[in-house]
Amino acid sequence: MNVFKLMRVVLLLSVFFVILLSTWMTERRMAAWERPILVTIYPVLADEHPATQRFVEQLDIRSFEEINLFMSKQSRPYGFTLTPAFRFQLAKPSSALPPPVPAQFEAAEIAWWSLKMRWWAWMRDLEDDLVSPDIQMFVLYHTLGEDNEVGISVGMRKGRYGLVKAYALDSMDSSNLVVFTHEMLHVLGATDKYVLTNGLPIFPGGYAEPDRRPLFPQQRAEIMGGQIPINSFSSVMPDSLEQCVIGQQTAEEIGFFDRLNEH
Repeated sequence: MNVFKLMRVVLLLSVFFVILLSTWMTERRMAAWERPILVTIYPVLADEHPATQRFVEQLDIRSFEEINLFMSKQSRPYGFTLTPAFRFQLAKPSSALPPPVPAQFEAAEIAWWSLKMRWWAWMRDLEDDLVSPDIQMFVLYHTLGEDNEVGISVGMRKGRYGLVKAYALDSMDSSNLVVFTHEMLHVLGATDKYVLTNGLPIFPGGYAEPDRRPLFPQQRAEIMGGQIPINSFSSVMPDSLEQCVIGQQTAEEIGFFDRLNEH
């Protein structure tokens, strides 16, 4: 290997190391909950319906503060209060759609999609005039009942971004925030606690009150369980974050137990 090839390899390895170190430090800082996590919200027009455009144009960043109220309340059992957990900034609306999530969850397809998605998210960060965030959340708004509804919602810890399928209706704001919070907690390390094939919460981690007697019906949803169990074979979506809790397993995954141990 000549000296120029060696220098190129050393340079690439150095860049790779810096990226890994930066990612690790950011994840550690976010999990420490020592200061607000900066989140950029990117409103995306997922259809061409005029009502969708009108809804997106009147979005108010203050409507997302309900998430901070939820996080403040849910952190208290762990010996601290998040005030606030997140600092939100709103990017300009765009009609640029992200790479579609693969229909089949095969490792190769997911890996290729993840690379494309990280590039796409990085370009969005370069194009806006905002402070580079800790987390990017792309909210794909569409009109209820349209045939061109866009894919599923996902949250990716590696890459620190989320894709949220949302409805462009004022009446759906609260339920949109439930999905938004669920995916953002994925970015922070929380895992799903429901059966992928039918959406039923998994006992006990996916239940808000696993010790409740009688067990059914549950009154609230564990945020990563996604739904409120009515009985052993059916459940319903929560209407708002007021009907959700962060259970012990999720709290441990996102670092709440670490803060508890510090006190």
